[in-house]
Amino acid sequence: MAGSPLNSVQYLNFLALTLLREGCDQNPIAACATFGLTKSELDELRPHLSAEHLLAAVANSAGESLVSLRPDIREILAGPTPLLGALSAVRSMQPRRRLRTAASG
Repeated sequence: MAGSPLNSVQYLNFLALTLLREGCDQNPIAACATFGLTKSELDELRPHLSAEHLLAAVANSAGESLVSLRPDIREILAGPTPLLGALSAVRSMQPRRRLRTAASG
């Protein structure tokens, strides 16, 4: 990434958040499936995905990733590479389950 003002983690954050923003605009249902989000989570994120906010978030993320890998990434990558797409689809990601805290009931 020579010549880029972003380090490799910031670049990853930029790509992922840009894809999420474009997905929200073009096909919210597919964006939910791709990013493992519920519709309400996606709706909560929308106001934070403006170009200005996205760039500020990326610039201030330093070396911290704002995205995470699938929990089953090891199993998928260990499988036969010609079947990677099929294995990924069959082992579809489930939306994250929120833990209840004392404050939320």
